[in-house]
Amino acid sequence: MARLTEKEKRDFVVHVITTINNEAATLTAAGFDPTNRATGLKTKSDTAASAEVAQQKAQAEAMKATKASNAALAEAYNDASNVVSLLEGLLGKNNELVHKLHQFRNI
Repeated sequence: MARLTEKEKRDFVVHVITTINNEAATLTAAGFDPTNRATGLKTKSDTAASAEVAQQKAQAEAMKATKASNAALAEAYNDASNVVSLLEGLLGKNNELVHKLHQFRNI
């Protein structure tokens, strides 16, 4: 089977279901009852569609969580930088503690 995208795979399943339903008389005359297969494929297709929706919702939530995490980290980092600047102003740029704090940022 060729490498198909998820959309192409979903479209293929729907196309097969539609085709065997439309050609049920021809398939039945040939000795194949497509009803059970069409029903099974429809169930699997519906399950896959529901799973896709759940995946997209989870992905959207993960993106929101990542933005919130990044924003919280940026706020904490900026506050830590401000503390270092404050200590630098109080103790002077050449103070050993200020140098240590500057080294942490460069690690």
